[in-house]
Amino acid sequence: RSELRGMLGGGPMTLGCGDSEKAACAASIARARGLDLQDVYFFDDKANAVGSFRGSGMNAHQVSCASRDVGGYGLCGATPGEVSLTGGISNCR
Repeated sequence: RSELRGMLGGGPMTLGCGDSEKAACAASIARARGLDLQDVYFFDDKANAVGSFRGSGMNAHQVSCASRDVGGYGLCGATPGEVSLTGGISNCR
């Protein structure tokens, strides 16, 4: 864990955030790094993780939309087209 934390920049909360807590964890990291919340972009294959960002002032997008399993998880990760610095919150359709 400590090696991974170092790779991620040693921020205050880079591991152990549940899906419903990811926005709070991201905000904590942004504050620790002196970043404006509007400059934070989050990508995840789970709709509930992305949904936790609503009203946060940060940007979040669901990815791996073309490859979903029966449980609603992405199978093969994001495609390059799904990762962009588009503002707002979006989920797979």
